[in-house]
Amino acid sequence: MKKVLFFIAIIIFSISANAQTNRIRVPNFRQNNFRINYDVAVPLGKMSNDFINSMSWRGVSIENRWAVKPKITAGFLIGWQVFAQRFDNYTLEFDNGNSALTGNQFRTINTFPIQGNVHYTFLDNSAILPWVGMGIGTAYSNQVMQVGFYEDRRNIMSLSLTPQAGIDIPIDKVSSISFSTRYNLFLHSNQAFNYSFLVFSVGLKQSYF
Repeated sequence: MKKVLFFIAIIIFSISANAQTNRIRVPNFRQNNFRINYDVAVPLGKMSNDFINSMSWRGVSIENRWAVKPKITAGFLIGWQVFAQRFDNYTLEFDNGNSALTGNQFRTINTFPIQGNVHYTFLDNSAILPWVGMGIGTAYSNQVMQVGFYEDRRNIMSLSLTPQAGIDIPIDKVSSISFSTRYNLFLHSNQAFNYSFLVFSVGLKQSYF
């Protein structure tokens, strides 16, 4: 983890140094940009009803977006979201109800999406830039249910679809604060339910040319 954070810090510093060498401001919508986000997530649908309904306060994502046309960027997102919940005195039935195990149950889901994305910015060169986007890719998830010494662990690969929207508010010539929301839908055919959750993000956007 320390190596990852050190690597991200180097990227941000390099982008900032490169951007500061150009004193002429280029319209925001024409700039390539790198982002790091803090993510909070709310489970929805069967994921909430059948496994975990507790909000996740542990999430992070990084993005890079390249300007391909005025108002349009293409890039990628890599994320990590952790869901966890404890159920006290939970009874787990086996063998069609013929046996059961009672105890404190712990459930966790770690998700790691990797996506390509496309974004559209509505305004040409405004102080506040609203945008919408769509991400598609894959996600690796580790799902665990534990009661006492019994543990059910599953590793899941999914197709990930993520519509999203947000706004960027500039701090200076190259930096902005970003507020956004993403709806994550992870589809997998070999599990009892798909993952669906809403992500609320606040992040730092660093532009470069």
